[in-house]
Amino acid sequence: MRSVPWFLVAARGAAGLALAAGLVAGGLTDRRVLSLFAIAFLTDYFDGVIARAQGVATRRLRQADSLVDTLFYLVLAAVTQRLHGDVLRRHVTALAVCLGTLAAWTVLDLVRWRAAAGFHSWSAKLFAAALGVWAVALYGFGADGPWLVLACAAGTVSHLEGIAISCTLRRHVTDVPTWPHALRLRRPPESP
Repeated sequence: MRSVPWFLVAARGAAGLALAAGLVAGGLTDRRVLSLFAIAFLTDYFDGVIARAQGVATRRLRQADSLVDTLFYLVLAAVTQRLHGDVLRRHVTALAVCLGTLAAWTVLDLVRWRAAAGFHSWSAKLFAAALGVWAVALYGFGADGPWLVLACAAGTVSHLEGIAISCTLRRHVTDVPTWPHALRLRRPPESP
């Protein structure tokens, strides 16, 4: 059971590779994309649950989890450009802001921690849920609506909170639920 979280991260990576291969080879359909997204979404949820239950939520695992998540969603963006480019063009401003804050956070973490942060904040979980709603709406029902803009807004908030957490912490810590938690971690322990 202790290696299951790594297997789930690898399964999500494999789903991302399958998306990338489909993008290169052609032949992707909304149904296939939704199926691969479902695999990625479920493995993302359960890898953390199982890792915490087994006591194996290490820094390396959490960083790998964050890196694979980011790569999967970037490939999904490329797939969406190919299959539903009109949707992305309609929401280009929201996407640009979301991707810009992601890029800024990534650079900050590479400079500050020499790795992906892996904070797994509550805002990141909200972002994942919003992406799930958007993916099901678009790839399951062909609906655009406000879902991508809402997901990008949640992502921007999550990235800004990640930047705030990175700037606040004195040493790298994984699983920081919110920026106020990072502030508490920064304070020196009170003497008795």
